[in-house]
Amino acid sequence: MRIPSPLPARRISLLTKDGTVIKTNYIGIRGVNIPPHDPTEGLIWTYAVQILYNPILALVKCSVLIFLYRLFGQKDGVRMYVIILTTINLLQMVGTFFAITFQCTPIDFNWDQSIPGGRCVDQGLLYTITAGFTILTDVAVLALPAYIFRDLSIPRRTKYALLIVFLLGGL
Repeated sequence: MRIPSPLPARRISLLTKDGTVIKTNYIGIRGVNIPPHDPTEGLIWTYAVQILYNPILALVKCSVLIFLYRLFGQKDGVRMYVIILTTINLLQMVGTFFAITFQCTPIDFNWDQSIPGGRCVDQGLLYTITAGFTILTDVAVLALPAYIFRDLSIPRRTKYALLIVFLLGGL
């Protein structure tokens, strides 16, 4: 017995394979080579990517912080730093999610500019602020191994090598 899918077969294939976001937005194709088309589907996919990107990024950052907490959480400074940074990161994740989700009202105005009464915030400013805050928290996460290894009683070369390995893991 076959269970019916809640999505049409065409949509399932778009969600699971074939680079739809790249195809519908003509990413990597010169402007002169793009055929006349309706950009709505590409704009919908772009909106979906915007909504999903920051929460995924924040959860990966939380994963790194939890890893460092489990390894070095016995140090009071590290424990407090990780807890504070994780809280900031999660608040940023929620705030950015809602800011991106409701950047235009109604939401359909993101891909259909013909809706009467629709409006958007200054999207360039929104993206710049969220990117700046993301970079700031990334640097704060990358600074944690330097603080942890500062007081280790091991040879300097070993300390630097270990720090480089941890910094590469955080990238």
